[in-house]
Amino acid sequence: MTAFRVTALAIAAVSLPALGAPAAAQVSDEIVLNILRNCAQIDDATARLACYDNNIRAAGGNPRNSVPGQMAVPNGGTGAPIAAQGGAAGFGAEDIRTPDRFQTPAGQVDELTARVAAVAQQQPGIYLVTLEDGAQWLFTDSVSFSFRPPRVGDRVSIDRASLGSFLMTVGQQPSVRVRRVR
Repeated sequence: MTAFRVTALAIAAVSLPALGAPAAAQVSDEIVLNILRNCAQIDDATARLACYDNNIRAAGGNPRNSVPGQMAVPNGGTGAPIAAQGGAAGFGAEDIRTPDRFQTPAGQVDELTARVAAVAQQQPGIYLVTLEDGAQWLFTDSVSFSFRPPRVGDRVSIDRASLGSFLMTVGQQPSVRVRRVR
């Protein structure tokens, strides 16, 4: 953007809001449209939005009055995110962005160590492991032939991994991605 255009935009942004309400009413739609076209050429998103808001307000418009991350309240004001209002519950509520979304929920266990009660091979390299408490975990990734599958009585460790997945460690071997089936 040239220095002349930046200067022209700065003058337009300062002069149009400085007009009084009666004078702003006399500003033609064509002039406002040209100013808004110039606003559209501003690279910085915050400055572009400020240009739009200032010039629309001066032309008698009513720009949106909310902050990103907040939702508009029916009376025209702003409100806290839905989850912060306590209104979010049910399916998918855990995905709503809140300031505490990176905190571990109370009572959530991040790892488990248990003894194996039974093991069944489902396919080559895929095992179904039943723990003493009755929970069943299925390998989601096939393991190599050199991997020693867990045996009855072995201790295994299951850790919470990224994106809602779990990793099972059997002895000193590399971890295997698993999912709980029961």
